[in-house]
Amino acid sequence: MACRTKLLSLVPCWFILLPALLTAAPSPLDKVIGEEALAKISAALPAAATAKPAQPRKVLIFAEAEKDLANKSSGDHFVPHQSSAHCAQAIALLGEKTGAFEATISSDPAIFTADKLKPFDAIVLACVYLEGKLFKTPRDLIEKDKPVYEARQKALFEFVESGKGLVGFHNATCTALGWPEFNQLLGGTHHGHVWYSQQAVPLKLDDAKHPLTAAFGGEGLTIHDDIYTFAAPYSREQVHVLLSVDAGKAPASLMADRADRDYPVSWIKNHGKGRVFYTVLGDNPTTFQQPKLLRHFLDGIQFALGDVQADAKPGKALASEADFVAMKGWTPLFDGKDLSAWKVDDKQKESWVARDGILHYDGKTASLMTKEGFGDFQLRVDWRMPRRGDSGVFLRSGRQLNIWTWSMGSGEMWEYRNSAKTDEEKKLYTPNVNADKPVGEWNTFLVTMIGESVTVQLNGREVIAKAPWKGTPKMGPIGLQQHGDPLEFKSIYIKKAGE
Repeated sequence: MACRTKLLSLVPCWFILLPALLTAAPSPLDKVIGEEALAKISAALPAAATAKPAQPRKVLIFAEAEKDLANKSSGDHFVPHQSSAHCAQAIALLGEKTGAFEATISSDPAIFTADKLKPFDAIVLACVYLEGKLFKTPRDLIEKDKPVYEARQKALFEFVESGKGLVGFHNATCTALGWPEFNQLLGGTHHGHVWYSQQAVPLKLDDAKHPLTAAFGGEGLTIHDDIYTFAAPYSREQVHVLLSVDAGKAPASLMADRADRDYPVSWIKNHGKGRVFYTVLGDNPTTFQQPKLLRHFLDGIQFALGDVQADAKPGKALASEADFVAMKGWTPLFDGKDLSAWKVDDKQKESWVARDGILHYDGKTASLMTKEGFGDFQLRVDWRMPRRGDSGVFLRSGRQLNIWTWSMGSGEMWEYRNSAKTDEEKKLYTPNVNADKPVGEWNTFLVTMIGESVTVQLNGREVIAKAPWKGTPKMGPIGLQQHGDPLEFKSIYIKKAGE
């Protein structure tokens, strides 16, 4: 079989020899994927497409560049997902083996012009961050660059509205900081992580008879992948949900705080004359080694191409269950509505602003402190950094857990670590693992403070274990630190330890 896949920009043709499959020159991205993973992707591919293409189809796969994937440290921009290469390769191979489409892989955002997009029938966003490529946040956008980004955005929207397809994997919804119109197009906005790839997460079929769920044979499945919760514009009244988390059987999660327990995993929708397929899956590279999921992804792509005919009519919002209290026992310090639990002077009101369920801070005025003091407690804080920065959470009058983009990770206890007299003592106050999500994504602290002992979980992983905070007051307020950098917070809850 001849290699029909084209690759542009920094990515030359990159298929390697696989048993009974394709041959082509090695690619720089091969070392990102690895031969073992490539072989597993190949073995999981379906033999044929669900639907015969109405005409020869061409798909643009937009992925992270190899040079960016080599940069694994946090900093000024989103940290590219290593899974982008796995996603791009799997989708390209799906089209090649089944004959469903011819793929072109590019990492060059300059391809987003009307003329360059014209040959394609659909665009696949392969676990790729669009910031710095198709948009920049208002804070970082230079006036002279506006025409470039506006032209790229216009080209994408007109592409879909004209009757073509858009497919998004995983972090494609992480654009809320600077391009809300795109989230409207895709159908939802990333609002934090609920489950992580180290957990077994059960999924259910929301539409078991739908052509795009046929791969699962009418039965749910269990996956290991990062699962988001979504904010507006996501609504079942706006999209047709195909798969979602079976929340009643899922592992306990503090971040599972939706009263309706609605955590969609894949959906479809129409936009203008075009079609959209989105799935939250894709953070874990092994996702692209699962036969049923690859079939589901192929069907979603063929829907976006217009070759699989399927109902995209939106559904109905899930009714909240009266006996379900997501945050039982927790008292909100910030529930997305106001700052009534905090001491806020006139100057701080200009910098600490509650809007759209999020506490936005511009980094310019003093730290924020609660009106009430607390003794032994559990504290849950969701935070997000739009760029490289430094901040923290104060516990009982000034003792601080760092939030920052340093390589050691957030949760570090600055004062105690720096005053430690031995390496063993210093380890107590240094995160044992960097559990931070990439810049621009939501993180969740769960802090347990009993007496002078502090344990910190970050994104479901314990980073500080029972560190002694000698000299800490028995009671004191909770604070959000000013360190000159902008930051966002949401879902700040507290309860008495042990409840």
